[in-house]
Amino acid sequence: MAGLNPSQQAAVDHRDGPLLILAGAGSGKTRVLTQRIAALIAEGVAPEEILAVSFTNKAADEMHQRMLALVGKKRAAAIVLSTFHSFGVRFVQEEKAALGLGTRFVIFDQGDSLGVVKEVLRQLRDSGAARKLDPMAILARISKWKNEGLLPDAVPESDFEYDDVAREVYPEYVQRLRAMRALDFDDLVLSPVRLLREQAQVREKWRQRFRYLLVDEFQDTSKVQLELVKLLANQQLNVCVVGDDDQSIYGWRGAEVGNILDFDKHFAGTRIVKLEDNYRSLAPILEVANAAIAQSTERRHGKVLRAARGKGEPVRVCAVVDPAAEAKLVVGELKELAQGGRAHSDMAVLYRSNLQARLIEEELRAQNVPYQLYGGTKFFDRKEVKDAAAYLRVVVNPADEISLRRIINYPVRGIGTKTVERIEEHAHERGLSFGQALAEVDEIDGVPDNSRRAAKALDALLNGARAALDKGGNLVASAKHIFESIDLRGDLSAAADGGVQGQMRYANVEHLLRWLARYEGEAGRERKSLQGFLERVTLRGDPEEDSAADGVVLSTLHAAKGLEFGVVFLIGCVEGQLPHSRTTDPKVSEASPTDVDEERRLFYVGVTRARDRLYLTRPEKRLFRGEAVKLTPSRFLEGLPPEHLEPYTRKEVEPLDFAEIAELGRAFLDQQRQKTA
Repeated sequence: MAGLNPSQQAAVDHRDGPLLILAGAGSGKTRVLTQRIAALIAEGVAPEEILAVSFTNKAADEMHQRMLALVGKKRAAAIVLSTFHSFGVRFVQEEKAALGLGTRFVIFDQGDSLGVVKEVLRQLRDSGAARKLDPMAILARISKWKNEGLLPDAVPESDFEYDDVAREVYPEYVQRLRAMRALDFDDLVLSPVRLLREQAQVREKWRQRFRYLLVDEFQDTSKVQLELVKLLANQQLNVCVVGDDDQSIYGWRGAEVGNILDFDKHFAGTRIVKLEDNYRSLAPILEVANAAIAQSTERRHGKVLRAARGKGEPVRVCAVVDPAAEAKLVVGELKELAQGGRAHSDMAVLYRSNLQARLIEEELRAQNVPYQLYGGTKFFDRKEVKDAAAYLRVVVNPADEISLRRIINYPVRGIGTKTVERIEEHAHERGLSFGQALAEVDEIDGVPDNSRRAAKALDALLNGARAALDKGGNLVASAKHIFESIDLRGDLSAAADGGVQGQMRYANVEHLLRWLARYEGEAGRERKSLQGFLERVTLRGDPEEDSAADGVVLSTLHAAKGLEFGVVFLIGCVEGQLPHSRTTDPKVSEASPTDVDEERRLFYVGVTRARDRLYLTRPEKRLFRGEAVKLTPSRFLEGLPPEHLEPYTRKEVEPLDFAEIAELGRAFLDQQRQKTA
């Protein structure tokens, strides 16, 4: 434990009773967490009696690697280090009988859940109960209610149409998931909470299992996650949480900053330790961050970051004529820094909205500067991968109607819409699942012979794979057999005219198989199963992430949380972008001072990603419908310490003639109006 500062040492040394560690950005919170776990084990606490929960797999993996060095492989493996959702899977697997789940169940990702909502909405529209609404907005409301711990019968009434329709969809959505033996992401926390709340025997069993609970990034917890922590806490309330209310930026997806602000009210006798020594950023960057966050209007835990690394150059504030000039300035600086020896991957351009990246990307390509875009299409969102995974899902869980509908006529096998409707009717009449009805296709009238043969062949293929796996068959071999039987390679090549694109698409399927092979080959006592693999890919996400890639990082501020770079460009510091117009426009009913405070915290997160150099850039004007519109500097630039700021621009960023551009824009709009007329 050499090298811990007094505050860090105090957090590590605390033993029984609740502990709140307020960890400012770059203050070494992961080190404190892992050292605290090591200290508990050194004093006789069994590793399996410790549950440490983080929000991302990356953070959990980092903690595991550190624990390997601190306590050795055997004891590190015994500690339960996981995300909330991974812990939920562990809990559900152990308590599936009490939860009313069968031996096999499936976890739906957002795409699967969206498919269920679309189907329910379609039926509501067919019955005239709802007009066409955005399914994603409906799903977001259901997710929000689940994160608040609200079951369908507890959702309050609302005059807003989307809320009203979502209230109607919610119970049907829950019923359909149960029929398919499926859980969505939110269920992985809500289901354990319901069972722990309702069954004292189960609650006591889990409380006895874990003597010490540790939760990272506590400012990001939802109401239902807080409830889970409270239900798992033992009589001694040995709960240690680490977080920073100044970095609470996920309110839109259910995070409740009040959880960390009121932690001492939820857990009586809480000790609070503040970590304020920052080991990441130079002093001017931290002075700007401190000044920005100090202007918050909402309640917060007061803390001031101190720079352990010392002084540095001022923060550069760049006012340019328009977004195109902003892109030129940013890319010009990036090129110059790279030529001076700075790695491209050690520099980042951060923004509030993905739309802001377009001009930056164009300029990077024009200047031949490599870059990597965070938040692009994820590996498991690609059609060919979702199709391949859907076959595996149906093998694991025959009741997974969403996946079965996806593959029933892919690749095309002659099972058309009419046949699907006949199967649906048969399922409804007999009280069967869609998969059970498919198996009885010989008993369904009105199905063409070729469709009947295709349906029987598909059912036989899936049953054969299921039987082989039940007998302990090889996972990769079974998956390959399925893909070869349906000639997935040929279909992807034909769809892309047999060219490079088809090869790339099948390469993604092969990537999935390689990941399955790595999973199957892992050492461990538990038997590797296809269900276990699918749970992993659903929870862990993209296997393609390559942190070694040398390209400038383009990222939204939300996606950059937890990252750090030597140089950061925070662009678009104007009203309407940061803070976003949705949080400031009085016409938007959801807009509130709380939302603006979260936007300020988002600005603070962006500033504290920088280690050595920070640029705050803003365009002064932009074109809107052919007119040059003046932009107002972000309110977050006000009140910053002038002694730590430096106005800055580049010679090649020439001012543009806005009058001329505006005239061209008006002429273009006139032409469009004439064409329309």
